[in-house]
Amino acid sequence: MKLLKKVAKLSKKEKYLLTCSYGPDSMALFYYLLNKDIDFEVAHVNYHILDQADNDEAGIKEFANKYNIKVHVLSTFMPKGVNEEIWARDVRYEYFVKLAHELNIKNVLVAHNEGDNIETYFLQKKRGGVYLTYGLEKERKRDDIKIIRPLLDITKQDLEKYCIDNKIPYSIDPSNFDSKFQRNAIRKELAKLSKSEKEKILVEIKQKNLQNLTILSKYASLGLPKYINTKSELFKKMTNEEFQLMLIYLLKKKNIFVPISEGRVVNLREIINQNKATHQERINDEHFLSYDYGIIRIVKKTKKYEYRLGDLNSKNEVFSLNKDSEFLGLLKNKFPITIKPAIEGDSYRFNNMTLKVKREFISWKMPSYLREVWPGIFDKNGYLVYVPRYQSKVKKGGLLNFKIKQLLC
Repeated sequence: MKLLKKVAKLSKKEKYLLTCSYGPDSMALFYYLLNKDIDFEVAHVNYHILDQADNDEAGIKEFANKYNIKVHVLSTFMPKGVNEEIWARDVRYEYFVKLAHELNIKNVLVAHNEGDNIETYFLQKKRGGVYLTYGLEKERKRDDIKIIRPLLDITKQDLEKYCIDNKIPYSIDPSNFDSKFQRNAIRKELAKLSKSEKEKILVEIKQKNLQNLTILSKYASLGLPKYINTKSELFKKMTNEEFQLMLIYLLKKKNIFVPISEGRVVNLREIINQNKATHQERINDEHFLSYDYGIIRIVKKTKKYEYRLGDLNSKNEVFSLNKDSEFLGLLKNKFPITIKPAIEGDSYRFNNMTLKVKREFISWKMPSYLREVWPGIFDKNGYLVYVPRYQSKVKKGGLLNFKIKQLLC
């Protein structure tokens, strides 16, 4: 059937987790995977919101049992006072990713279709703002799990026809017709459009996404996707919309999907223009935006650590001591030593001088996100005796080789 040619290519060498609602889209994909002899298991979420919820779950299990396909079900109930759409979406994706990890499956299949793609684009236009991807992404990552949408080039009507032609059972969610949901109201508007009008919209989506890729390519020299160098003349010529796109891109590369408002972009631009050395902003409970000496990064919050060494032959996965340190005399009679954040020592003696840790960090122009975690050596009495110097380009050698990245949560 022509429909099959429009499905995005899937590998027989991979195993997939199919998210299935018992609607025509996911059931069509279910049957397609069977016929292509692709290895997969099924995940279903029963929200217990609809009267037919238990029947849908039973229908999936019955169909899966016929073909010896494993079905995993999350049974959950919606709490009071939440946005139903947002709550349901968050619950299911969190479950799908968690289940994929448990099953050691790296690919999750979601049966969004061409209409869902257009609806998402219209929702984005209504909300306004800048988006890294307009419409739906064919592939994206959550943690290390790949979310794949192989049906984005196929209409819902074709998927329903495929189910009918092949006698595949499915049900229609009655909430799809409830206009209290913004997406359903848009769906009704789009139902009035002709095929050619929808094709024009799809072309528009592709053009906008191509434009974004062009912008990202233009500014790649600023350090993307790891950071943004605001000291460059290229950055100074960047529009606020382009800057907003850069920040969204940094977040995506960290698997963070938090909106970046226009107001936040303007405020951050003002801070940069004031030539401040450092600045931090909260992104979510686990991450913050760090601006240090012209460089913007998205950084994970640090956790406390403490490693105790009985002697120089001790092994530790976080740092290594060079053999030369045995002859420096610095650590003589200091053991057992402790490695923990230098900031906890406040000050230390070095070359007959008392050095303040915070002042040294500033003079070294150490990025603010490292200051709470930068390691120091504490002697057997708990006194800070040494802090390895920070350099933006750390060379091999020296007294200590700290693997700083492993200290960042």
